[in-house]
Amino acid sequence: MNGNLETDDGRIVANLDESTEQQKAREVGASGTIYDSSFKEELLKTTVIAILDRKALNHIEKRRMEDRKGDVKLVLSLNVKSVINKAEISHVHEVNPKEIGLATERINTPSGKTTDWQALIYAHDSRFNTSRSNMWLISGSGGPVFLALNDQVLTKEVRIPSTDWIHDYAPKLELGEYFIVETPKGKKIIKEARQYMEKAEECFRRWDTKGTYANCREAGRLLDGTLKTKMGKDSFIYKERWGRTYERFNNFASLDLHLEDIKKSPGYSPDDVKIKKTDAEHTHSLLLKRL
Repeated sequence: MNGNLETDDGRIVANLDESTEQQKAREVGASGTIYDSSFKEELLKTTVIAILDRKALNHIEKRRMEDRKGDVKLVLSLNVKSVINKAEISHVHEVNPKEIGLATERINTPSGKTTDWQALIYAHDSRFNTSRSNMWLISGSGGPVFLALNDQVLTKEVRIPSTDWIHDYAPKLELGEYFIVETPKGKKIIKEARQYMEKAEECFRRWDTKGTYANCREAGRLLDGTLKTKMGKDSFIYKERWGRTYERFNNFASLDLHLEDIKKSPGYSPDDVKIKKTDAEHTHSLLLKRL
């Protein structure tokens, strides 16, 4: 058994391989004998493995961000090859010809030997499933085919809710750790700010720190202009309460955009002037708390 793991847009992100840990040798037996119970059908439980590289994970994240609920939608496509056993053994028994009133004779075998012949008779046993009309000693359900190969393609849609993906899957797949907050959508101006935040989040998933910082800074500027208009530029709320916070945030949100200039400063080692993923994540979370 093998197959593919696909996203909801039909893109193959990984090949599926069957784990060999649980596989064991199995025998195929003809039906119609007292050994039928030894060859009864079993439910096969197996494990399939999909190895996801960074490119595949990025595409899964991209599709998740485009989903209305932020869920991950995957499709398992399995190619299953199986052997269908058609062999049946008729209930033929050997008897002495004299017991059924037949004269015995000597016959020549293909090897050149001469031996007494024996009679074979069919006696139906209701405990078994072979048909009375099947008079072959060994047949394939009344025909000459004993084994048949069957190919099936099985598909299953898998939906992983966004909360499960963020809490359970993302940290283990090294996609980062997130917290979920519920915020009102607000009016158009808040909606535009949220769009900047969504772009910043998408950049962060691609490890694009400059894009993260730039979109966070633009969202901050949008909020700053809104408060200035609503509260007045000389009000205490805008000048002091918001102004002090925004000034520090704006300076920090511009950091990644001025790294090249900062590296030229004689007071810093160029190797020390760098932005980490945690810095970008912190910038995003600071602004998110204010939306």
